[in-house]
Amino acid sequence: MLGVTPLMTPTKTISNKAITKRGLTTPQLLKAGLCVTWSASLLLALTTIFGVQKQRHTIQTVGKDSAPSIILAQRIKDGLAGMDANAVNELLVKPGENPRAIQDYEERRKAFSERIIGAAQNITYGDAELKPIQTLQLGQEDYIVKLQQARDFNERGDAKGVLSAYRQAAQIMDNTLLPAADALAQVNAEQLEITYAQQGVASTLALFFILMSGLLLLTVLIALQLFLNHRMRRILNPMLLAATAIALLYLGYTTRSFLSASHDLKVATQDAFASMRALREGRSFGYVANADESRYLLDTALAAKHEEAFFNNAAKIAKIPQSQTFETVAAALAQGKKVDGFTGLLAVELNNITFPGEREAAMVTLSTFGRYFTIEQQIHQLEQSGQHDKAIALCTGYNQGQSNWAFDEFKKANSDTININEKVFDQAVEQGFKEVDGFEMSAPIVAVVVSLLTLLGLLPRIQEYN
Repeated sequence: MLGVTPLMTPTKTISNKAITKRGLTTPQLLKAGLCVTWSASLLLALTTIFGVQKQRHTIQTVGKDSAPSIILAQRIKDGLAGMDANAVNELLVKPGENPRAIQDYEERRKAFSERIIGAAQNITYGDAELKPIQTLQLGQEDYIVKLQQARDFNERGDAKGVLSAYRQAAQIMDNTLLPAADALAQVNAEQLEITYAQQGVASTLALFFILMSGLLLLTVLIALQLFLNHRMRRILNPMLLAATAIALLYLGYTTRSFLSASHDLKVATQDAFASMRALREGRSFGYVANADESRYLLDTALAAKHEEAFFNNAAKIAKIPQSQTFETVAAALAQGKKVDGFTGLLAVELNNITFPGEREAAMVTLSTFGRYFTIEQQIHQLEQSGQHDKAIALCTGYNQGQSNWAFDEFKKANSDTININEKVFDQAVEQGFKEVDGFEMSAPIVAVVVSLLTLLGLLPRIQEYN
């Protein structure tokens, strides 16, 4: 009997490259994953470097360009006003009777010369800074010429000549020099405000793109791990695991550095520099008010004008409610109470207390200014009661209880408060630079390392199909 040969089902030849549902082979998918990983690594490096450079530029603008230039312009202003106050104090008495005023005038003049050179060496915004600097330099020379004429008249005992020449000097000071110093400060203040406002948006966008590129890289690496586990039954790929860990750690480090740098910039700008600027501006108004007080005694024909100018400038420093005194305001503030009607630059500072020891120093500044203001009121009372010589003695004196002594006490307290904020400002700026330092080198290295580890992890799996 012939046997019947059973029908055989044709066997299908299986390719050594598995076909995916989408028509891509496993090696092709692995190679595609490798390319995406390289692209994501490059994108993370580029976004990090771009973001870091933007952050560093902001810190440079605020910490090294604008803020120091603002402070320097304010110091130029108080130097000029200090020159003027000492010049008037010299002219209030006979030649040679007030050598301290001559000495202080020369110190302020030399300080002005040094500061104007410093401003010229730190020009960042072109003519907007250059023109005020030129005005200051040329205007100071004109002022000195007119002041010397007043001194010459004083040597000859010509009171009318002194007054005429000094009025011309005062006009140069008030209408040319002080406004130029304000303009120089304003240029940098506007740039600082613009840069800081833009920084918030730019920093947020930069960090967003860094996070997105970092998450893309992590997603691809994790997807490759899962793919290998599902398709090739590989539990772990050490190289991909190492690449994932490095990418995750670097993304966390970059994010922390960005947030820390933004915090440092906030401390430097809103906490420290805001107080520095208010205190420095108050110091400048103090010098101007001090000059107004001396003018009040020198130019009696315009005494009402100078008296009004003094009280206006003093109010810009600190203005207290009519029903209170500086002592009662200081006592209330020391107890943490709010004083309605207390305004001025010292009020701005006392509302922005941030650092250890700052409140105590600011309170001393307020108290010493109150003492100075009280002495100035006594000068007015003496002058209005016909005791002109006693008013001059109180105004030009340096002994305890006299005007220049009280003003020096105010300046010392003001400097102590500034120094507290300045120290923190410098530290915050330097720390901000440190936070974003080295990324131009580390970002490419991380990108290369992650790419290389991914290649070493996937290459053996790809070769299994060859």
